[in-house]
Amino acid sequence: MSRGKYLSLEEARKSGKLDRFAKEHPSEGDRKRFDSLLDEMSKTIEEAEETSSPENDESSNETQTRQGT
Repeated sequence: MSRGKYLSLEEARKSGKLDRFAKEHPSEGDRKRFDSLLDEMSKTIEEAEETSSPENDESSNETQTRQGT
């Protein structure tokens, strides 16, 4: 247990006091801006996956890249 007056995230999780942790550590963010950015990132990834498939690439020689290299 921490010696200070604030809970650590780990302590809050273990003791079921996440509400207290959230009150002690308020967030300063722009939810609309975050959601918009996340949406744009998701669209970019989906579009990249759609356009990078061998069926969509006329110059593809159907060579596959090994995963994890």
